[in-house]
Amino acid sequence: MTITPFALIVGAYLFGAIPTAYLVARWLRGIDIRKYGSGNIGASNLSEHTSKWVGILLGTFDSIGKGTIPIVLANLLGQSLAIQAGVGLAAVVGHNWSPYLRFTGGRGIATTIGIMFAFVMWKEVLLGILLLGIIGSWWLKDTAFWTFAIVVALPGLAYFFGRPPEVVNLFAALAVVLLVKRLTGNWDWQRGQEGRTRVFISRLLWDRDVRGQEEWTRRGIKEKAK
Repeated sequence: MTITPFALIVGAYLFGAIPTAYLVARWLRGIDIRKYGSGNIGASNLSEHTSKWVGILLGTFDSIGKGTIPIVLANLLGQSLAIQAGVGLAAVVGHNWSPYLRFTGGRGIATTIGIMFAFVMWKEVLLGILLLGIIGSWWLKDTAFWTFAIVVALPGLAYFFGRPPEVVNLFAALAVVLLVKRLTGNWDWQRGQEGRTRVFISRLLWDRDVRGQEEWTRRGIKEKAK
């Protein structure tokens, strides 16, 4: 049986949409991760409310499982680069807006990294490690702004490093998808407590409604303790 490009793209969307962080949080802690911390259904928020290693394992699956494997599969099935790019985009959209959870979801960063692995974009990956791992996480202890910087820069970097037009266009589309998710995800958390313009800027630059990371990521823990 021949697998059509449409079936591959829809399959990538539905597979990417599996809410892994939500399911793991339910299984390990009996909590709805959407009501804790940032409300994000992803590895970073899961780490905050379970353990670092659980978050690492979940992030690896969201990256390799959702981002890399569907594209590699499309490639092995002889699909064009444009279809492979469509598969990658569908996986991120599914992860960010899961139909299994009323179109809530994660931020899509881990899945996007998996797409970079699939297209062997090692130069971009190394720059990401420098900005996120060394400068953001190790030195400044806050990766949110550097994630924004990488998302914005990725289409230009892909073009600069001579990636095919399909890949450059994919990362331009992913930049839009990831930024839209930053701006619109979990909008109701701080309604009435911060001005809309201030929240808009905070979400764009730091992916949260307030500047302080500790205040934002540990809200669920503090609320539960009251």
